[in-house]
Amino acid sequence: MLPNDYLSSLTLSEQLHRDQPELPPKIYSSQILDFLRDGVVILPQVIDSGLLDRYDDDLNNLPALAESSLVHGLIGVDGKAEHYKARVLRNLTNLGITDFRQAPPGLKLNDLHRYFASARALAFSAPIICFLDELFGSESALIQSLTFWKSSEQSLHQDFSFVHHHHRLGHLAAAWIPLEDIHPDSGPLVYYKGSHLLTDQQFFDWGGGNILAGRDCDNQIAINYGLYLDNLIQSQGWEPSVYLPRRGDLLIWHGALIHGGTPMRNPDLTRRSYVCHYTAAAAHRAMAPYRVGEGLDFSEPPSLPPEAQTRPLSERIVSAARRRLGGLLP
Repeated sequence: MLPNDYLSSLTLSEQLHRDQPELPPKIYSSQILDFLRDGVVILPQVIDSGLLDRYDDDLNNLPALAESSLVHGLIGVDGKAEHYKARVLRNLTNLGITDFRQAPPGLKLNDLHRYFASARALAFSAPIICFLDELFGSESALIQSLTFWKSSEQSLHQDFSFVHHHHRLGHLAAAWIPLEDIHPDSGPLVYYKGSHLLTDQQFFDWGGGNILAGRDCDNQIAINYGLYLDNLIQSQGWEPSVYLPRRGDLLIWHGALIHGGTPMRNPDLTRRSYVCHYTAAAAHRAMAPYRVGEGLDFSEPPSLPPEAQTRPLSERIVSAARRRLGGLLP
């Protein structure tokens, strides 16, 4: 994909902001206007505490569920190289990780909204969906969700280069939901306001003019990408903003916003967060989304064995217990 392909795929709201800036104030809410200007908006204390409590309960039970249930044990994990090798939650014990609070930075659990109603409810909570529906000008759709216990410590990047299984690349935004008050020593999120408004000359070339990173891109190219963003930030005079939210706050960022995870100054601190990526329903390649509340889910269903796909979790647990107890259960 070339820079002009990206720029032609922008939302109508951003196209107007760029080309006819007098019009958006007549059409959009103040929150959307802030987002179009900065590439990020913070909505204080809009996430329902009951939703967060429900998700906390499921996360607290997750290590035990991984041991007792095939479904939960197959939750995908990634982050750093050792996490990629583990692939699924059940294998983390092979890395010596039995308590997520003791896990190294970067570990993330993929798409827990596929498994837990609490995660789905959080991903499709009204403040997020209402904002994105206005931004996209159509129904919003979830692409993926990521759950972190600690800082990602991820280097500066822009999501569109890596999250691109939708055909209108400019229709991309992410919600960052803190699951606890975030401490400044825990490796908080950092971002650069205004860095989303790229010109056609400001995209990194991953090869042959392509602005998208390949799955197996050369490590030196990735290093060059980081250096390129550093130089771009300096040349444009963009200043870093560090996000230190309270539980219940919400941050939504643009798919081209430069952001990353800062290093942890205290490795014992958690930085639990839930990050969801969204596009417009009309911008996605998939043809069969399913509705969750007022939103649509385009993420892939869990990859489970046939018997796990067809039988409810409760039935599978009972069957396993019967086998282990030699048929003593009714």
